[in-house]
Amino acid sequence: MSKIPVYAHRGYSVKTVENSMKAFKRAIKIGADGLELDLQLSADGVAFVTHDIDFFRLAGDKRRITDMLAEEVLDLKLGRVFYRKFFYSRVLTFDEFLQFVAPTGIKLNVELKESFLGKKEKIREVVEKTKGIADVHFSSFEFSILETIHEMQWDTQTAFIGKKNSEWDYVLSLKELDAIHLNKKFYDSELMHKIWDADFPIRFYNVKGNEKYIEHPHESVIGWITDYPEKILQRQKRR
Repeated sequence: MSKIPVYAHRGYSVKTVENSMKAFKRAIKIGADGLELDLQLSADGVAFVTHDIDFFRLAGDKRRITDMLAEEVLDLKLGRVFYRKFFYSRVLTFDEFLQFVAPTGIKLNVELKESFLGKKEKIREVVEKTKGIADVHFSSFEFSILETIHEMQWDTQTAFIGKKNSEWDYVLSLKELDAIHLNKKFYDSELMHKIWDADFPIRFYNVKGNEKYIEHPHESVIGWITDYPEKILQRQKRR
């Protein structure tokens, strides 16, 4: 049976706050091969491990991270409304995350979000900070972010996160890309086969763990990005 690497989406976030230290520790504990995380920039240019541009969903705060100083972001209490008062998590800086994760040797999928658009120096700064990570790749929905990484001419792996209406002829002409990330709804689709015919491997996200193809995946698949890493590891008979 194929042991495709399993990436815990925002850590093991089903029972913990996404992108939190607890979520990442749980993912490592259950044996995930990799961690998927999101980065956004604060108003003063600090990279934080968080997905949304604002904190309404996680902290009940409608402020956008791009309008907040780092010290304001660090003061936020994350979690369900009832738990925020006593059992909250807080937003991690990328520096804190790297200090924790570097000794583990786990794979990283770092998604750079919209606040990095046009911030070439900050993109380069983030990439440079991962020098000590053995297996890391950067992903984004935004071409310009990945192009900035390519301009560095480092041996840095990148992946474009595609949509149905992406300009696929252009995307597949970019030989600098190392992989494509697709929603699982495109598994075994015409798009998937078009990407593979262009010699790009694929990581699928939103995988739940009950999909039949997990045990015998298509040869194009090099990763599963999932909220349910434990289920996939069980299907691979690794737990």
